[in-house]
Amino acid sequence: MSPSAARLRASPLFWPLPPAFVLVPAGLILAMTLAGTWDQFGWRALDWVYLCAQVGAQARLPVVVAAGAAALVAGRFTRRSLVFAQPWQPRADRDVPLRHAAVVVGWCLGAYLAGMLPLTFVTAAQGSGTPDAVAVAGALTGFVALTLLGYLCGVLARGLLAVPVAVGTVFLLTSLVFVSDSWTALSLQLPFDPFLGRREAAALGPYRLGFFLLLTVAVAWTVAWLLRAPRRFSAVHGAAVAAVAVTVVLPHLHPFPLVVRAPGPAVCEEHGGVRYCVHEGHAEELAAITALAAPVFDAYGLTDALPRQVRDQSLARGDEEVFDGPARGVLWLPVHPGWDPYQQVPAFAAEWLAPDVLRCGSEGVVSLDRNAEPQERRAAVVHGLKAWLASQAFGGGAHGDTLFADAAPDRVRAWIRQDRERLASCEVDPEELPWRT
Repeated sequence: MSPSAARLRASPLFWPLPPAFVLVPAGLILAMTLAGTWDQFGWRALDWVYLCAQVGAQARLPVVVAAGAAALVAGRFTRRSLVFAQPWQPRADRDVPLRHAAVVVGWCLGAYLAGMLPLTFVTAAQGSGTPDAVAVAGALTGFVALTLLGYLCGVLARGLLAVPVAVGTVFLLTSLVFVSDSWTALSLQLPFDPFLGRREAAALGPYRLGFFLLLTVAVAWTVAWLLRAPRRFSAVHGAAVAAVAVTVVLPHLHPFPLVVRAPGPAVCEEHGGVRYCVHEGHAEELAAITALAAPVFDAYGLTDALPRQVRDQSLARGDEEVFDGPARGVLWLPVHPGWDPYQQVPAFAAEWLAPDVLRCGSEGVVSLDRNAEPQERRAAVVHGLKAWLASQAFGGGAHGDTLFADAAPDRVRAWIRQDRERLASCEVDPEELPWRT
């Protein structure tokens, strides 16, 4: 097939744009999306709540590329020096910008969705939770609206200057969510990653979707108005722009709640007098939690110091319940996508049993140097005990802490029973440890 025939056959996918104007940004968006999600394919505890939030979060930089591509197209193909882009031509009113936008949005959004497919398949295989269609629709509509905003920048600037203007504008708009929670209803994403046991507040998703739909209509209408000759004032166009302005202001006057708790059924088992419970969507994590926490509790040796329950935070009905956990004998574990139980479970169990280092009065400083303050040396004992307890989840053995490196489990348990009160008040010096005397 000749090069000219190949161009003719491919042209319906790109017309009226040169293929490079959309293939390059689409390829970059696909690469960015795959790079941003690649390390999550092997994560534990993936769920649909997290994935639906990622549709907006992962779009933050790809939409900047799409907006830059749209600005380049508008700046290159709507300037008045082109014979086919004169303002008096009827097709310059609506047909040409509509075709430009359809090609750029189609390729860029298609590349982004293709990049999100592998993570979607991985999440579907685990099957925890249910998809949030409103959150996904809001994020994808936002992608379209911000890409069209880049096209508007190109129409206004009519040159290569439009590209950095569009890139900077869209990047700023997608970053405001990290400045103030009030911008969340107007942004692609939440300022944090929700997961199973939480969901977006009921009003947040529909408001975001409505805002981006309004923005899409207002921007498209403004582009057509700027390219029309003569420009006639339209009350409907003015109302659309005013509606966008109002929807931008409202969340700042009355901020939306971002997420609400949505605890589900629990899956539980009991071991050593401690009840372990996780959200049913995290049922596969229950065995690992029990196997890693039980040896730490056994190594401490005092059953009255153990929590009554170890619970998945996805089961909490509110933040107050988590904060009041120690008072109620409940150890809450943050089971979330990407968590590492082999690091977190032993550490949380050891934190529950050993006193807080800050209780030593050393402001968290731990030191065994000869010139160290007594509080810092006593804090080293507490820190060493936590490290030793956590190591029991893996059978103990040698580790980097010299205070407990040669300590036998039975001897440590006997010392804890003997000096429990002094240990709790951080009054034990390193020289008092019985295996070091």
